[in-house]
Amino acid sequence: MNSLAPNRSQTPASLEEIRQLKAQTFAELQQQKGVVSKSVRKLVAPLAPAVTKGNSLMRAFNTGILAFDGVMLGVKLIRKLQKASRLFRRY
Repeated sequence: MNSLAPNRSQTPASLEEIRQLKAQTFAELQQQKGVVSKSVRKLVAPLAPAVTKGNSLMRAFNTGILAFDGVMLGVKLIRKLQKASRLFRRY
């Protein structure tokens, strides 16, 4: 990446040097694209099936807790927004 920074002491780049830099940069971008796509696949991959009853029970419990937490967060946000809207109506 530092090779792309302009260096005023050097002579102007030739077309061949520009082509080489372009190819090098394109290869680096393709490599980074592969790394990012692997990470995204890991994040969005479906969960593996539960092997034991304990795992399936814990997964169901976690899902229930997450749903409850989401509902509670929604209720709190709605209450805060209602209080804020009352303040704006007064003025």
